[in-house]
Amino acid sequence: MTQSNGLRSPATHHRHDARSRAVRELWYFLPATYIGAWLVAAPLWLTGFRRAAPAQHAGPLVAACLFTMMVVPAVVAIVLTRLRHPWRSVPRLLSLGVPDSGSRRRVLVQSLRATATLPAITALGLIAAALLGAYHPAWPQSWWSLLVLPLSAVISLPLYLGEEIGWQGYMMPRLTLRFGPVAGICLGGVLWGLWHLPMTALGGSYPGHPLYLAVPMAVAVAVGTGAVIAVIRIRTHSVWPAVAAHLGLNEFALPLPRLISAADHVPDPLFVGPLGLITWPILMIVAGVALYTISDRKRLRRGGERNP
Repeated sequence: MTQSNGLRSPATHHRHDARSRAVRELWYFLPATYIGAWLVAAPLWLTGFRRAAPAQHAGPLVAACLFTMMVVPAVVAIVLTRLRHPWRSVPRLLSLGVPDSGSRRRVLVQSLRATATLPAITALGLIAAALLGAYHPAWPQSWWSLLVLPLSAVISLPLYLGEEIGWQGYMMPRLTLRFGPVAGICLGGVLWGLWHLPMTALGGSYPGHPLYLAVPMAVAVAVGTGAVIAVIRIRTHSVWPAVAAHLGLNEFALPLPRLISAADHVPDPLFVGPLGLITWPILMIVAGVALYTISDRKRLRRGGERNP
């Protein structure tokens, strides 16, 4: 509301300044994060690597580039936050703080639920794919492969923390402040999907498929999964459950189709699995419902979002 003399009220002026500052900070964060991703992936491009089939295994260089790329968003977010605030304030400003034991227990329960969210969506997608004849499930050929997944998740936890400190701790609050919750989250999903382009273009998500299919599909899936993760972050007021949701996607949902597939059938991720066309409608329904629950700006503010 503006005052009758045409001047902005102090509250309106503060909101305008906060939104302007959020945009400025995004103009620093996004180019730095994108450039960092391309620089880290450069060795793969220089060596001519390309993943041409789902069964093709990545070598040590691919793993090293991918792991390094995943920590780029956190490095940029921490540096930009530290430029304006003291070190002791950085965890709180990036929504990493858990103040007391009761909060720790609550965040742990929320994180366990978040870990199961995207694997559950994937399981529904696999059932649909099996009914359509696009997927041939079977008992795991090696139970050890399933048992080792939790160990891999624990070891990989810092990598997902590296991404989500940037996306959910730094970028998402600024996007929702400037564009509102729904538009901000959807735009964040597009930006997240495009950030993966250095790897997507090398066949990372959809090996063997042309870019005109792989890139739009990767962005569309990023909007859906990004919405689910962002809503989890908003409703729990913490980055940690968002980290758990991302971990659940990469460490449990992505390997699931291959681990319980028939030996003579390698699932095509373009159609089957958490990134596939068959799962996509289920994902978007869940994402749409999740976005509806936080579409009210007042509810978003009650959820504890802080101005950047």
